[in-house]
Amino acid sequence: MKRLINSIRLSEFNISFKSFEKKGLAPELIPEMENSISKFNEKLRKMESEQHFFDALLNRIDFGLLVMNSQNQVVWINKAALDVFGKPQPKILSDLEKVSKGLPEILNHLIPHETKIIEIIGNKKTHRMAATSIYFYTEGKSLKIISLKNIEIVLEVNESDAWKKLISVLTHEIMNSLTPIISLSDTFSEQHIDKPEMMAEAMQAIHRRSSGLINFVSNYKRLTQIPEPVKTRFAATEWMENIYNLLAAAGFQFKYDIEPENIEINADRAMMEQVMINLIKNACESSSSDIPPDVRVHIGKDACQRPLIRVSDTGKGILPEVMDKIFVPFFTTKSGGSGIGLSICRQIINLHRGAISVRSKPEKGTCFTIIL
Repeated sequence: MKRLINSIRLSEFNISFKSFEKKGLAPELIPEMENSISKFNEKLRKMESEQHFFDALLNRIDFGLLVMNSQNQVVWINKAALDVFGKPQPKILSDLEKVSKGLPEILNHLIPHETKIIEIIGNKKTHRMAATSIYFYTEGKSLKIISLKNIEIVLEVNESDAWKKLISVLTHEIMNSLTPIISLSDTFSEQHIDKPEMMAEAMQAIHRRSSGLINFVSNYKRLTQIPEPVKTRFAATEWMENIYNLLAAAGFQFKYDIEPENIEINADRAMMEQVMINLIKNACESSSSDIPPDVRVHIGKDACQRPLIRVSDTGKGILPEVMDKIFVPFFTTKSGGSGIGLSICRQIINLHRGAISVRSKPEKGTCFTIIL
């Protein structure tokens, strides 16, 4: 019995009790003990097989995985993560300070369902990665799994697409201003027209287009000089009341609700007011008829208890073919619009490490969602 107990304790099951009848072991216990040892062996082989399978699987995926316990000790790490971090293998989270300054703090404060873009500079190349985390519990212990996915190719493609869209809009806007100026100047230089009234009209046209081009450049400058947000904590109820009074005085009507009422937002208040005013004004101006759209603002929390803001309307909606362009600087479907309002909104939300998205159906309405 002591031999059996030691085998279980040490997980060593290469033993047999077939000859132990001569040593005094009751004959009826021999098959039972042999069967028990056989079952233990079978389970052990199955567990080892599963462990080998999952180790092989997790070491062949193309993104890094890091498992930490509550003391920030690295419990497990896969090959993809080691390829990024290099050797020696980190034992505790603070070891990653040698890999990239500030990386341990970023990973330590990473909350579930949050995505952070991090940059790791290695010996041969720079890795831009999306870091996410989840928690799970095993044997009464809390473990944190961090995934690191290389997004270099995705970012390069998106960056290339963004540049193409921006250049297309810039070219269109600049050509719209320069073409009439060049045309008028060519006409007067070639024909030597000596009519003061026509000359005055031409000069006015050139002045209007030149002023428009200057405004365009000024807007571009505004777009590239948004400062870092100075965050404070403020009550959403009082904040929305101020925005409501401000827009109501300017003739913009909307409804808002806050659930729960005691929600506080940690953000740059002035910047977020600029975002809300822009979105609400756009929503109020979204109707294609004389009937004003029903504009509503909802402030609540998402599944991860992060502040969530929705601005919705029942207006004409956004056409599918322009949906991917609405955040592109200087793109606008409104007559006389500058096309920088939504671009500034997205930049402000990005500076807050948040996200802004949009859903829309033509003639049904539009809904912008912000998560901070």
